Amino acid sequence: MDDLTYMALAAKVAAKAGPDETYENPRVGAIIVKNGQILATGYHHSFGAAHAEINAFENLRDQTDIVDSTMYVTLEPCFVTGKVGACALAIAQWGVKRVVVGSFDPNPDTHGRSVTFLRQAGIRVDVLGTEDSQILNPGFYHYFERHLPYVQLKLAESANHFVASSQGQSTKITDRLADIDVHKERASKSAILIGSETMLIDQPNLTVRHVPINHPQPLRVVIDRRGRLQNKMDRATNNWLIFTTNTDFAKQYDNVLLMSHGLLSVLTSLASKNIQSVMVEGGPSLITAFLKANLWQEFIVYTADSILSEDGVPSVQPLFNSVSSYRVGNTLKSRYLNDRSVSCLQE
Repeated sequence: MDDLTYMALAAKVAAKAGPDETYENPRVGAIIVKNGQILATGYHHSFGAAHAEINAFENLRDQTDIVDSTMYVTLEPCFVTGKVGACALAIAQWGVKRVVVGSFDPNPDTHGRSVTFLRQAGIRVDVLGTEDSQILNPGFYHYFERHLPYVQLKLAESANHFVASSQGQSTKITDRLADIDVHKERASKSAILIGSETMLIDQPNLTVRHVPINHPQPLRVVIDRRGRLQNKMDRATNNWLIFTTNTDFAKQYDNVLLMSHGLLSVLTSLASKNIQSVMVEGGPSLITAFLKANLWQEFIVYTADSILSEDGVPSVQPLFNSVSSYRVGNTLKSRYLNDRSVSCLQE
């Protein structure tokens, strides 16, 4: 097999972990090859756990076989010591003859540094420039390349495209299986964002509950332009962040910030707090605002089998084709990606 084939296999290995498991870390796969034989594979299982390269090495039947082998890894090995040791240093010590990297790490702490380090250690390093890692980790790349969080919009609607039975009323639409799926989506995000209307009507917890996590709960973010929550902050003190245009409100609480230039200023502020990804779970008005501002990368719509009254609150209907659509229990889950050419929508 050639380098591209081995790299494609490494990408399949990386995909064994879900984005909810690796959280802010990228999904990475590694394969160790010697004399045309695959000796071991490994992938990054979860946030804070061993990286793909380490797991591949640990999976060797005889670890001395690593000497003079070729290691294929979907993403440039890490250069800095975080929750685990630096993989580039470990690879240099193992006696690997050649390292084939799918993509440079967009994180400036590592970008190009590991490749240079390994070459200086006498190891042949080839960078293929494949897109496997970007496809596996869109949020990770977006954050480090655009310096803004990856924005995923989420909306639940009835079969006849309504989000609530009436204005100002909380309406349960999806079933438990869809709820679990939503929490898996939440588990992969650094923050969850809603508007003040959703906060006042639904009073959501905005936590990950129905799936296990081994990383911090997402930051809970509310956009409250007028300061409607000013006298209702008893629920929004722990791990909550409020954005407002109300100066008095912002002066009153440490976790209330002024938003100077609309939604872009909110995302810029979140990026400065190392928030890599945001799940927007607001109502149609907030979703529409993100769509019109073209400040989104992904849009997920959960369409239940239930029917709501025609007097209800209309959903938001994207004017572009979904990239995937499948059933989750009694709910149809459709995923849309921003192609940057569609900025209009139909309400």
